[in-house]
Amino acid sequence: MSTALYPYLPPFVAAVLLLARLFMDFGSTLGLVDKPNARSSHSKIIPRVGGIAIFIPYLVLGIALFLFNSDPLINSWSYWLGLSFIVILGTIDDRLDLGSGVKFVIQFAIAAYYILSSGNYVDNLYGLFGINQIPEVLGIILSIVTVVYLINAVNLIDGVDGLSAGTSLLSIALLTSLMGGGEHYFSLAFIGLGLIVFMGFNFSEKRKIFLGDAGALGLGFVLATLTMEFLHSGNSYFTHLNLNPVIVAVLILGYPIADTMRVFMIRISLGLSPFNADRRHMHHVLLEKGFSHFGVTTFIMAVLAGFVLSNKFLAPKLDSHLMIILNIGALVLIHLFVRHRSLQLRIFWRSFSRSVFNPVKKMWNKYVAD
Repeated sequence: MSTALYPYLPPFVAAVLLLARLFMDFGSTLGLVDKPNARSSHSKIIPRVGGIAIFIPYLVLGIALFLFNSDPLINSWSYWLGLSFIVILGTIDDRLDLGSGVKFVIQFAIAAYYILSSGNYVDNLYGLFGINQIPEVLGIILSIVTVVYLINAVNLIDGVDGLSAGTSLLSIALLTSLMGGGEHYFSLAFIGLGLIVFMGFNFSEKRKIFLGDAGALGLGFVLATLTMEFLHSGNSYFTHLNLNPVIVAVLILGYPIADTMRVFMIRISLGLSPFNADRRHMHHVLLEKGFSHFGVTTFIMAVLAGFVLSNKFLAPKLDSHLMIILNIGALVLIHLFVRHRSLQLRIFWRSFSRSVFNPVKKMWNKYVAD
């Protein structure tokens, strides 16, 4: 990120803080609230305003710099318009609770617009399962479906405080670093700071807000577009990698991809619609095992980081297909451990997370949130 953008960081953070506090107070008036239901893990009405508090200043600043700054900013109109429409869709959904059919049609239209206008799509599997270059039409269709899947996967894991925001922040940071930073540091810096501010409120007891569909869908779109740009062979972001780029992308987006696929498979096996809402996500399982919201989020983020690091060190020594088998095996073992050794895991993780993160939470609540 250009040093010329540094002066925008403090006012951006101030804008997110101001909007979060403002929308927090007027969330009920605007109808942007989350009311508890049978699947909820909260018992009070909570404003769904975290996403718009982050993305309004991000979009205003990004589009303004894109239009008036001589130094080109990330992507193009396809990114800024696509993200704007996704955030608008999420805000309307937060207010009106739109039907899934309507949302899917709009999401597919936005995904198709981005893929076709940006030219960033999956056009090569780089030898995975013996497949290299794939036909253009097939690649475009596969990429559109993938973008919609990722948008909704990030939204579906937004059921525990900080989880969607924390895992998305980690994934954005990893993808940005693999792509050499540059103009992509703009998203990491500004969305990252916005997410940190949001998580402070999200974990607060007195000043709690939720990300909302505007935030979750927006984060999903940002991650999906970064992934499409990373995987397109013409951008050559992966020449330095020791592991297949497709596997790398799946690892970085591991939790939303794996958990959503796992839940879909369980629902289908029970004769239910894969989109049937329930409490089968892994974060729900951890909550039922006695984990706190904060413990669930930090544990899943630690597991995701562990997968990325272990694959980084093992990739130069092992075949990509063997790495897939090892990763699947590790996921199964973690799942079994959570299921059958939850008490020991909960006690250890509660002690660890409290010692590391509680001082930070207390300072935030004292000086900012409360």
